[in-house]
Amino acid sequence: MEQRRASLALPSPLPPLLLSLPEPRPPRRLDEAFHCQLKGHVLVDKKTLVELQNFQSPLAKGAFLRGSGLNLATGRFTAPVGGIYQFSANIHIDHSELKSRGQLRARDSVRVLICIESLCHRHTSLEVIAGLESNSKIFTIYVHGLLQLQAGQYTSIFVDNGAGAAITVQTGSDFMGMLMGA
Repeated sequence: MEQRRASLALPSPLPPLLLSLPEPRPPRRLDEAFHCQLKGHVLVDKKTLVELQNFQSPLAKGAFLRGSGLNLATGRFTAPVGGIYQFSANIHIDHSELKSRGQLRARDSVRVLICIESLCHRHTSLEVIAGLESNSKIFTIYVHGLLQLQAGQYTSIFVDNGAGAAITVQTGSDFMGMLMGA
């Protein structure tokens, strides 16, 4: 019995397969990545398509702006190299003007698009359509996905107000993107 306890206390050798695992690679650096927020409110009149502009880098810790592709003033990200890019946007919509007038109709909607070269219908774009029947004064539309860009092509965010009255895109709505790979 004493001999058995001694054998249990000795560490067992690791299987040879585990000893031959390669060293993990350090994470690769993202050369093109950004997170920006809209500086001020943007009024989008009824039945109007507007390109969002006038962004800023968030002041809070954790915000980042890597690379040279983003123009904060125009809100356009220009691909420095061709590749697959991931984009997302959180667009905060205030539709209280519509609600206060009692003009909300089932067909009233808002589209948010991330488009290539401002040609939302000619090129592939990321798109979300939301109805305006929300009980909230402000709601958020989230758009997310991958786009393949050629070097020099740009993307930007568009808001298409299909409602019968103006809506307001709120300060702090954000736009993010990063190069996934070539």
